[in-house]
Amino acid sequence: MECRKSSGKKCHRQFIYIAMLIGSTWCLWTLPAILAALRDIIGLSNPHRKTEARALSAIMDETFVVHLIIFEDVFRTTKFMSDQLQSATFDLEAADDLAQSVTTAISEKRTEDKWRDIRNEAESLCVKAGIAPQTQRERRPAHTSRHLEGFVVEAPLERARLETDDLRTHAFYPVIDRLLMEMKRRFSTETNEVLRGVSALSPKHTSFLDKKMILPMARHYGISEENLSAELYQVRRLLQRKEEPGHTITSTKEFLSLMRPYRDAFIDLYKLICISLTLPVTSVSCERSFSCLRRLKNYLRNTSGDSRTSNLALLAINTVRTRALDSDKIINAFALSHNNRRIVLL
Repeated sequence: MECRKSSGKKCHRQFIYIAMLIGSTWCLWTLPAILAALRDIIGLSNPHRKTEARALSAIMDETFVVHLIIFEDVFRTTKFMSDQLQSATFDLEAADDLAQSVTTAISEKRTEDKWRDIRNEAESLCVKAGIAPQTQRERRPAHTSRHLEGFVVEAPLERARLETDDLRTHAFYPVIDRLLMEMKRRFSTETNEVLRGVSALSPKHTSFLDKKMILPMARHYGISEENLSAELYQVRRLLQRKEEPGHTITSTKEFLSLMRPYRDAFIDLYKLICISLTLPVTSVSCERSFSCLRRLKNYLRNTSGDSRTSNLALLAINTVRTRALDSDKIINAFALSHNNRRIVLL
């Protein structure tokens, strides 16, 4: 990985991020290979890459390995919940049970026995990767800066380095406590009641139009119980009349389309349906667009204009439709539109 001198710090941060990402995912297998690759780079003649590899190798000490083990264990516990919540067919009501099980599993890790297991696993990984314990590492003495000569310095000149035993109180317990606090905040009782109301507004769910399930959600958004009861009664009769000629609804979106002509009569229920379709919306598609742009806007396309870059991004994001296109038809249409077979890339 070649980097310019002006962007040395940025490249160094990228090295650290890549190593932490790979290590925290498969640390038991990849960390020894990463360190071996860094040692090979240190033996090269390129001084710039040698300096970066040596700096990165110095960061991967015993403390670094303990952090990897901690986060790998925590992320392994929460990964299946993250995958389930991102599923398009996942029942939001089941998120409560899933969150409770994950919270219980994380709270059970907050024990001294679990910390000893992490310490033993970290020591075993250090032996496999050839990482020396911190007590055997030589530390360079701290030197006073020339700007501080002639002054009385009372503050320490270097940052205190945490020992591996101190990580129990400075890393292990704080990580678990913060994760438990966020889980309880995001999946609180009020949030779970709203999620049950969202599920009750889906025609696929067994509790469709159940007043007991929708009422907590309605109270949360300022809708009275009397108005909700009257509207639910009339909507059930409306759906029965619609089902007689064979018209059925299978999704919340179809339910909204059915209720749109009657939104003035069912104001509160129409509002809840709109909210139920809005709550599951996330920023995943926007983040995917930025990730796609990062792959497209490289140094080979640095002079590409906004219009062409936007078109390439649309093709890359909508991969299903892009693969369904007929390349021969596109080429023929391009040949007919441009007699000289040339195009200005703007």
